[in-house]
Amino acid sequence: MSFLNPTDERKRWLRFTSTLFQDANVLITREEHPFVVDVRNLTNEKVALPRQTMVEERVRHDFPNLEVIPTESEAEAIEMVSTRQADMTIRSLIVAAYTIKREGLFNLKISGQIPEYTNALAIGVLKDQVLLHQVLDKGVRSVTAADREAIVNRHVSIQVQGVVDYSLAWKVMGGAALVIAALLAWVRKQRELERTRLQLAQQRVREEQRARMEQSRLVAMLSHEVKTPLAIIDGAAQSLKLLMESGDQELLRRVDRIRQGVRRLDGLTTQFLAKDRLDDEAIALRPQITDCQGVVTSLQDGLDDGGRLQVEVDGDTHIHADPVLLDVALRNLVTNALRYSPAESPVQVRLTGRRDTVTITVTDRGPGLAPEVRDNLFTSYLRGANVKDKPGAGLGLYLVKRVVDLHGGSISVHCETGVGTTFSLSFPRSGHPELAPQGSRGAQEFVPR
Repeated sequence: MSFLNPTDERKRWLRFTSTLFQDANVLITREEHPFVVDVRNLTNEKVALPRQTMVEERVRHDFPNLEVIPTESEAEAIEMVSTRQADMTIRSLIVAAYTIKREGLFNLKISGQIPEYTNALAIGVLKDQVLLHQVLDKGVRSVTAADREAIVNRHVSIQVQGVVDYSLAWKVMGGAALVIAALLAWVRKQRELERTRLQLAQQRVREEQRARMEQSRLVAMLSHEVKTPLAIIDGAAQSLKLLMESGDQELLRRVDRIRQGVRRLDGLTTQFLAKDRLDDEAIALRPQITDCQGVVTSLQDGLDDGGRLQVEVDGDTHIHADPVLLDVALRNLVTNALRYSPAESPVQVRLTGRRDTVTITVTDRGPGLAPEVRDNLFTSYLRGANVKDKPGAGLGLYLVKRVVDLHGGSISVHCETGVGTTFSLSFPRSGHPELAPQGSRGAQEFVPR
């Protein structure tokens, strides 16, 4: 095997010739990544490396501060950096420059070097092939430095000057020294600016976190201050209704209007609390094996007009998800469908379980979606002109989309004006990759308990 870096693991079963070629290993990042002075100072950075290579073996041991993402090839590693799936990769300087130019990956750059990782490439021979090793080693030793330089120049188009003008060389060296001094000063200045920018960014993050925390506290306080009086008003209205004579329909109608207003305010408060939680970037999901049919049944039992729901189930409906957030999404979809459908029209809810996914569709018989909202359907506080007479804050579909995204699912909409609207939510069995149990990233088989 040619062009291998000798490692302790490889030396257990291979003999290595003398060094055939030396080449520096460099850090390749996207264009916006800052210059890396010391890899040990990096935190929370992902590095894509071909598996079972010298570099992967050493990086795991030398830089525990980096998260290594193993790949099947160097091309896959550099592609992951280009597409933002990883922050960097480590490759040969010559190969990196050639690949970036050949593949047109102009969003990548060389951002630093690990001097102690210089490739010392040799030929590996099975240990029992002693004679073959001797012959190859002798051949490697016969290759001169000029031969190696000529080979490199042939493949990466490096021009070599044959005759040296020493007087010009001294002038060039003097100019280079000035340029290097200027560059060092510039690098020092950039590092100071980078340090200042980092401090300002960290300060802004802290201020945003404080503001976010204060906002959450304010929302929670207001919710408590609103929900408590609402509960008192609703309880008083119920008691008042029991005390009234059943024949006084006008007074009973007014009590019902009071209770409807209380429920509307309570629903709005719940919506704002859900949005505040789901907008938190540090939201902690609490996934567990959840039966979607059970969530729908519980929701149906708790709604005043839940009897209008026609529920159909096909297959196993268990998924790995946060049951509280799943209830938020389905409650908003079902409530909207009941609200916008005619009073006596049913709302269809269909749950379909397949090998890797569970799909939930909710179909209403409402007026359909207004043209002005179809392009921005899942934006918060957005409502169509054709439903202004219905209560709501325009947060329901925004919350549904947020919950689906957090679980790695998808959502689609089919609408016919005057006929109705169908929303389809598709959830993977194992949820978002970050929700999968430790040791497994693939599909799982869920069995109802």
